[in-house]
Amino acid sequence: MPDKSPKYLKIKDYIQNGIDIENFTEQVPSENQLAQKFGVSRMTARRALVELEQEGSVERIAGKGTFVNKHQHYTSGFFRVRPFHKWAEDIGADLRTDVLESRVLEPPKWISQKLNYTGDVILLDTLNYLDETPVRRSVRHIRTDSCPGILWEDLAHESVHDILISKYNLPLTRITQTMTARGLADDEAKLFRVEPGFAVFFFQRLTFSHESPISYVEYTMRGDMAFNDTFRPQLDK
Repeated sequence: MPDKSPKYLKIKDYIQNGIDIENFTEQVPSENQLAQKFGVSRMTARRALVELEQEGSVERIAGKGTFVNKHQHYTSGFFRVRPFHKWAEDIGADLRTDVLESRVLEPPKWISQKLNYTGDVILLDTLNYLDETPVRRSVRHIRTDSCPGILWEDLAHESVHDILISKYNLPLTRITQTMTARGLADDEAKLFRVEPGFAVFFFQRLTFSHESPISYVEYTMRGDMAFNDTFRPQLDK
């Protein structure tokens, strides 16, 4: 299946994969180098670098170039993973989901590495609304051998999490997750009906069934949302 992804996304995939496999450990290619390599304008190459900077993968230093971001990220805190519809129920909001894209594709190399899987994957791109306000975008890649018929499910009304458990009998045994903050790029800002640069929470989540990663999802959630939870504190061991 031909890859119809926008050209700037191909550049992002190239750089992110280079960072992940340590081909780039210090400086990444310049706008001019990327424009020449991919046959695009400098503006397209710049967009890829700007988004990578917003996502925390690189840092751009005026007059010097773009470098791999080696600043240490400290992680702490606790947040549970629950289907979005349960959260909507808890706060008494009306939930609506738009399916922006759903298809099978040959994944970029960095997705294959995250899922430890060389076959095609299922892409599910959805936008969740609470009381008609766009709140969360989910871009999910799932191994096709885990749920081959999921594209025929009612994805606008059913939780992917629930489908994997109840219809495909997949025991979801472990989740690794990170959360950072960033500003929205132009295209995604339009989806959220806000100005570019609007602050959002950015989640990266890898879900395992037994010891196999089966799903990788990136969530973008409005930064003016509040997270509330109750849990038992425990000592680090």
